Amino acid sequence: MPRKTPFILVDVFTSRPFGGNQLAVFTEGAALSASEMQELAHEMNFSESTFVMPPDSSGARRVRIFTPTVEVPMAGHPTVGTAWVLASRGEIALKSASVDATLHLGIGPVTVTVESTGGKPDFVWMAHREAEFGAKRTDVERFAAALGIAPTDIRSDLPIQIVSTGFPFVFVPLRSIEALGRCYPNKAAIAALFKAGPREQPPLIYMFVAGQSGEFSVRSRMFAPFNGIAEDPATGSAAAPFGAYAATYGLIKPAPKTEFLIQQGVEMGRPSEIRVEVTRKESGAFAIRIGGRCAIVGEGSMFL
Repeated sequence: MPRKTPFILVDVFTSRPFGGNQLAVFTEGAALSASEMQELAHEMNFSESTFVMPPDSSGARRVRIFTPTVEVPMAGHPTVGTAWVLASRGEIALKSASVDATLHLGIGPVTVTVESTGGKPDFVWMAHREAEFGAKRTDVERFAAALGIAPTDIRSDLPIQIVSTGFPFVFVPLRSIEALGRCYPNKAAIAALFKAGPREQPPLIYMFVAGQSGEFSVRSRMFAPFNGIAEDPATGSAAAPFGAYAATYGLIKPAPKTEFLIQQGVEMGRPSEIRVEVTRKESGAFAIRIGGRCAIVGEGSMFL
């Protein structure tokens, strides 16, 4: 007899169904092996699927995250979406209008904050650790070729640079929404940018256009061809290091705290909205949270 393993489908970083970033949350992960988790993530074929373990002695849950091809140590929309599902099921108790909980990811414990109305989740924040900056890149022509755009489409007043709060992204500043729409991932050229071999994964490519019309806001796209993700409609694990990038290069002024919106997934027909909160600490480092809303759109079981 086949075994059944239940899952819940949730669209993340959107307040309406069938927008945002799709996520499958498998709620009984302890019954699955790592290879079975990978097979299920491949079958779902979303950018990520999560597998939730029972609470430990402290009440915290371990969450494993898989793309269609590989397990990853952390990601933003899977963490926010999983917290939303757990809160909706009463597995994160909403005892007040704002409740903190801990999820154990591959990078260690991560704090999520669930804001609620009437005992139901309304918004989820995910705290990120301090950002780490890699070297700046000056090979603009090679990046342009890897993205199918002209070198003049890339801003010269901001650096191309790798930044990470647990997962590295290379941030590429573009001049216009039109240039953003023309981008496409040249997998071989991207690998050559980082001298990645066939079994190595280069940093993920995050292109953005920063605008200032009233509130500061951003339009972005993210390519991850080596993770089985041609394009991601919402990338919370990139939004956080982008917050540090924006603060470091004067796009925002976290004095002491600022909040802004990233819109992503528009070109894919799955518009997403990610809020980013950046606070300057006394040490000069940045405390960063990313957050958004979710919509549960289905549930069922897979057979193993």
